[in-house]
Amino acid sequence: MIFDHSPLSIPEISRITGMNYKYVFQVVRILRKENYLTMTSEGKLVVLDRKGLIFKWAKDKEVILNSLSPVTLKLVPDYDLRDFVLFSGNSALWLLGKIINPAGGILYANERTFKKLIELRDPEGYPFKVYIYDDFYFKIRKELSGYYIPSWGMILADMLVQKTYARLFDDVFETVISIIEGEKNEEA
Repeated sequence: MIFDHSPLSIPEISRITGMNYKYVFQVVRILRKENYLTMTSEGKLVVLDRKGLIFKWAKDKEVILNSLSPVTLKLVPDYDLRDFVLFSGNSALWLLGKIINPAGGILYANERTFKKLIELRDPEGYPFKVYIYDDFYFKIRKELSGYYIPSWGMILADMLVQKTYARLFDDVFETVISIIEGEKNEEA
């Protein structure tokens, strides 16, 4: 959230994400102590080291993703699929036009939509790792090329966790930063 939308205050992050204020405060305190974030005089958080924050996030995500058991499904990423999942990691790189196909990408589904996703299996499709997540990530989703994606920070963290396209990281990171800056300019 902070990666995509800084500057933000702790109460704003808590309200937007629906997360407990105390928890957000503790996480922010740790990130400030490690010099990833700073606080402005207006009480807004600003990211000091975007790349460092992503690498830290990827380390935490790796622990989480390694503790979960993904389901590998062959799917065709058409418009039927887009309503049920968030594309992340390598599948988001495909949406950005950085790789030729979405094979091996990460998809996030919630429990409700996972059952519908099973019905869309296709033996001719691309293999995706599907993780079942709660609605939190679906709250802050965005659209890219007609598909839904989680926050940009999560995509970059997932990309690092997958390790398949680490050589593209700097290029993708710069692309994502320019997209975020473009979105901020449009809002202003």
